[in-house]
Amino acid sequence: MRRREFLLGAAGVVGASGLGWGQGQTPTGQTPPAGQGAGRGGGGGGRGGPANVPAAKLARIGIMTLNHGSMLRLPWNATPNPNQTLALMDLPQYYIDMYGVRNVEFQHGHLAQDTTNPDPALFKELKAKLDAVGSRANQINIEIGVMAQMGADGKAVALAGDARAAWLTTGRKWVDVAPLLGIKRLMLNQGALTDDSKAGVISLWKELQDYARPKEIMISNETRGTGAPTPGGGRGGQAPAPAPPTAPAMPEDERLRYVWGILNECVEKSGGYSNLDFGGAGRFKNQQQLHDAIKGLMKRNSGSMHIKSSPDWDIGKAIAFAESIGFQGLYTIEVNPDPAIRIVYNTILANIA
Repeated sequence: MRRREFLLGAAGVVGASGLGWGQGQTPTGQTPPAGQGAGRGGGGGGRGGPANVPAAKLARIGIMTLNHGSMLRLPWNATPNPNQTLALMDLPQYYIDMYGVRNVEFQHGHLAQDTTNPDPALFKELKAKLDAVGSRANQINIEIGVMAQMGADGKAVALAGDARAAWLTTGRKWVDVAPLLGIKRLMLNQGALTDDSKAGVISLWKELQDYARPKEIMISNETRGTGAPTPGGGRGGQAPAPAPPTAPAMPEDERLRYVWGILNECVEKSGGYSNLDFGGAGRFKNQQQLHDAIKGLMKRNSGSMHIKSSPDWDIGKAIAFAESIGFQGLYTIEVNPDPAIRIVYNTILANIA
């Protein structure tokens, strides 16, 4: 992923019409779409409330807490900065008021100050708040470290020994607390997934999935990067991964194998699940490549996709294709800030039945 390829600056928002513009901007001479305008509570705009559509459509959309990380005040922020205007416990109501969306996808760093030891008491308090407003936690992205890293020799190596054991211990703790939020999906960071690392990743992923299965929890990984394996990276305030060394050009079929083909192999052999992330510019370079990945990863999809935008393809066409092959899960928006969320939100709603 290189957490995260938000809409900031470079990538345009491409909607059902195929016309794109930068985040928070509109085409020259046009007014903002309805619902975009003055800011609210430090959120950077996007006022307007839920779209006038059936509740069943709104139930197909999720929103990440990642999108509002800069304005989110966490329980342990004793002295929040002036931009942290939205308390974690108030976020579910915010998403209802702004979008009518009741599916909230959490970053694990927004749920635990010590991410190696999540606190059950906080989970219970947040679950009560979600229940009170009629929302639900649909997924936690547990960026507890990558399962494989690039070695000094340029080859990817899966965790082993004490590092593997420590990662698995932390993963099991998150599996144990997830039911307190009603969670059925946890998503991991696989890191540098290559032919060198895939056997180790499959083994580790399978061990955690086997532990989670009795609790009816799906352990998923998502498409990341644009083809060249990287050291990993994370979302939600973690330090970005260092830039990988310049890789020689590779044929498109091989590049796409690194984008999602090896991941799909690991999904099938581990018993885990996929969470397709559309990515920004460069991951899928045309509409057909994205559609091929949607179809290829559908067999063991966790019931969730991460929706961004790109100048290389059209969101609306991708959503319509997923619908045409029977996808019935969540389209979880991963853009920032609220005006950009509004554009992607409207595009999703326009292309689901």
